[in-house]
Amino acid sequence: MIDLGKVEKLMSLMAQYGVDVVQAETGPEKIALAKSAQALAAISALGAQALPDAAASRSAHNTSMLTSQGSASAGQGVPQTAPAPAQTPAAAAAAPAAPAPKPVPEGNTICSPFVGTFYRSPSPDSPVFVEIGTRVKKGQTLCIVEAMKLMNEIEAEADGEVVSILVENAKPVEFGTPLFIIKS
Repeated sequence: MIDLGKVEKLMSLMAQYGVDVVQAETGPEKIALAKSAQALAAISALGAQALPDAAASRSAHNTSMLTSQGSASAGQGVPQTAPAPAQTPAAAAAAPAAPAPKPVPEGNTICSPFVGTFYRSPSPDSPVFVEIGTRVKKGQTLCIVEAMKLMNEIEAEADGEVVSILVENAKPVEFGTPLFIIKS
């Protein structure tokens, strides 16, 4: 059984520090609180159980989402909702609006085959390999991913046009990080 005192304390801390998402786990008990459906989606992506659509669609200012899983539930989540901490009008006005998600361009996504550092050009003084709008041929170098002091050229997998560059120059990338979108 969930201790409502713990939930209220977590909600109070969320309001006090302006946090949108909180997850806590103690033994068999797991608690995830989110102020909005977008934040709940982030929790779900990290492995917490998602709530039913009706709960996820509630207003971000009116509800806080809670999922729990106890040993008595035999692995089945028990969705519940609890009221969000009251916000003053000044705090609600000061809260920034969540940015709308950017549409993902259609095309072939080129991902990093290595953990390393992404470079758009062969050296700092050289021009970049490709820009958005560049027509590329299969096998053409798109970038370099430096892994353990080795410079690995990432090549186009097919002919097409670069419609999106998803990583900033000289930023670290993980295995499978999307780098480019190329439209055939």
